[in-house]
Amino acid sequence: MNVSDKILEKATELYTQFGIRSVTMDDIAKELGISKKTIYQYYKDKSELVSTITKYHFDIERQRFSGLSELSNNGVHELVLLSTSLRDSIKETKINLLHELQKFYPKAWKMYEKFKVDVMKDSIIKVIERGKSEGYFRPSIDAELVAIMRIEQVQTFLLGNLVPRSKYSTEEIQMQLFDHFMHGLFTIEGHQLFNQYTTNSKNNEEQN
Repeated sequence: MNVSDKILEKATELYTQFGIRSVTMDDIAKELGISKKTIYQYYKDKSELVSTITKYHFDIERQRFSGLSELSNNGVHELVLLSTSLRDSIKETKINLLHELQKFYPKAWKMYEKFKVDVMKDSIIKVIERGKSEGYFRPSIDAELVAIMRIEQVQTFLLGNLVPRSKYSTEEIQMQLFDHFMHGLFTIEGHQLFNQYTTNSKNNEEQN
């Protein structure tokens, strides 16, 4: 691993553990056993370091969402796979880091906003249109509007204080929201097919 990658890895580790604002370039240099001057040879300032880490993170996230259509048998199956990707992505998201990006690192925050539109929103639109064409999702649904509502709903609950975190985990909140969102899409046939996937998934979990 080269020096640049070691800096990214250590900075990511420290930011995740202590928060971005709490970790200085001196802290990173000390942990790596190098001088702060060495870090500045690769990253001109902390903002550039944060932006580089953010880009790397969302490049990985894009891979998580890619190819779901090809892996799935139909729109309902793709929605199940998409829900798993969304759940895993949210589960791994550090809420405090998102808050810091939003407040203090506008370039990195724009990457998050772009990811919402180019990946999350686009994935939801495509699966809804597919499900409608197959007769599994209600034809009256406006795919783009529903996708926007869904993404903004997720962000509101991630960054807002609407739900007591002492009572509900982030994963529990998102599972409830997604369950409500998902069942609002289906036709009768879609519900039946979804129940089949749910039953098979539970049986596989019990066997394992």
